[in-house]
Amino acid sequence: MGMAGAAGSRVVAMVGTVVALFALALPSAGGSPVQPAGARAVVPADVIELRPLTTSPDLRIVDDLGRDVLLRGANVNSLAEYWQGVPSLATTVAMTDADWDLMASHGFSVVRLLVTWSRIQPTRGVIDETYLDQVEAHVEAAAARGIYTVIDMHQDAYSSFISSTPAQAAECPAGTTPAKGWDGAPEWATLTDGLSTCLTGSDRNSSPAVTRAWNNFYDDVEGIRGEFVEAWAAVAGRFAGRPEVAGYDLLNEPEASRPSAELTPIYEDLLADVALAIRAAEADADFDHLLIVEPALPAGDNANGLVIPDPARVGLGTTGIVASVHNYAESISVPGLDLGIEAMNDLIVQITGDLGVATWGGEYGFWDTQPTTLAKVRRYAVDEDAHALGGAWWQWRQACGDPHAVRWQDGVVVGPGTEQTHLNRLGCPGDVDLGPNGEFLEVLGRAYPRATPGRITKLTSAPDSGALVVQASAAASDVGEELVVWAPALDGVDQSITVEGLRDLEVHEVPGGRILTAEVVSGGAYQLCIGACPGLARPAEPDAPASQVPDRAPVAPEPAAPIAGSPSYAG
Repeated sequence: MGMAGAAGSRVVAMVGTVVALFALALPSAGGSPVQPAGARAVVPADVIELRPLTTSPDLRIVDDLGRDVLLRGANVNSLAEYWQGVPSLATTVAMTDADWDLMASHGFSVVRLLVTWSRIQPTRGVIDETYLDQVEAHVEAAAARGIYTVIDMHQDAYSSFISSTPAQAAECPAGTTPAKGWDGAPEWATLTDGLSTCLTGSDRNSSPAVTRAWNNFYDDVEGIRGEFVEAWAAVAGRFAGRPEVAGYDLLNEPEASRPSAELTPIYEDLLADVALAIRAAEADADFDHLLIVEPALPAGDNANGLVIPDPARVGLGTTGIVASVHNYAESISVPGLDLGIEAMNDLIVQITGDLGVATWGGEYGFWDTQPTTLAKVRRYAVDEDAHALGGAWWQWRQACGDPHAVRWQDGVVVGPGTEQTHLNRLGCPGDVDLGPNGEFLEVLGRAYPRATPGRITKLTSAPDSGALVVQASAAASDVGEELVVWAPALDGVDQSITVEGLRDLEVHEVPGGRILTAEVVSGGAYQLCIGACPGLARPAEPDAPASQVPDRAPVAPEPAAPIAGSPSYAG
């Protein structure tokens, strides 16, 4: 859809696009290449409609037409309220039209937009509508470029109002270290009972103050948990009936601040309260938004154990519920969990499948462009395609004053003197714009299907050549529905398009690439390829969802000039 708020009106006029004359389903395996003519560029929102999303019984994120929707993009932290450890350094960088355009030119279909409770409800009982106006403006800017928004209630180490002062830092006992502040709860909801802010371990959640703040929140001390629920109700009320909002990430990386056996029912009660408040706020809308749920992590004390909420126990059912586990395998080490990228994705899919819910990777990422790192980035992309998963890279840009970037040194907090390497590169100090990170964006901007009628059965994509194979199995009810594919513009490579089981192929040239659309001819297997096209197998319907049937092929990394960087905490 072209603009936010235009729900229900399907864009059908493709002004300025070329229509490839191809209205015949090709019966032979592989079909015949179609060579599109040139066309004037249009914007993605002229072609793409952002329809309401839900989940299917076979654990996919789908739109209201039943099409498999891959949400791929990046995290955006411009509206987050972070602790400012160095007064001269800003903690975020504002988004511009150029940022949104750059995302669209790399085929992004989603942003995970960080919002902060401390900005939604800076005063107890009062919602800051001006802040929600800013959130809405970001949602509209994304939608104008054909990009969904996941609204993420973000936190790290509970709040920006828990940090060590220089005096406290000087008194941290041996074996402990002073703490940076982070983001999340407002000051009035940050109840530490005066405990120490000094970190007892390597993680930002390991101070007694953070642990107590989490436990007081979970226990609804002074009614603060109930206020958090009201904050979510206000957000949901603002965006009720807005299909350009894909869904709500209920709480980023909540801390398992007590043993999991004790915390599990408490955390599940919190999730139930938030979910019911959101559903009540959007009760008059035509659809419910996705609810994205994360496990509680024992980051501060590994002995507490992981809390994996069960929708059956929560009483929410599984429709419209999406699990989100952040896969930082081979990027950030996790004590006791020595898994590679592929094994971690396999584990995530297995666990969420056992729970009966769809999965979406709300965060993943790397922060340097050494050849070994770029090889991992490409392996992640191959495995993401093999599982037909979506996800959001951490992150679009990181300011020099972001808590991820600053550090304690000799009793004071200092800023970085090195580049911040994310999807955009910033020189520090000063947030000097060093431009987009081409090595990362080439991989994230690879070809993929945005909306697929039926079920994806095979997906492979090569960032360097632009090659793509999308195979799917359609039901009779999918006949006439539209496949929507993003493909980047690359020079000097074979970008011929081959289809089988599809008709009315249209090629819409947009900044940075092309959007391909075609209609399903009949029930059964179909495919669209860019470049070489394999034969189209017609196997029996698989028992497991496509996301659980990997079909991996190695992709060799391209050499690149390294950018130095060091991973720390992510989102």
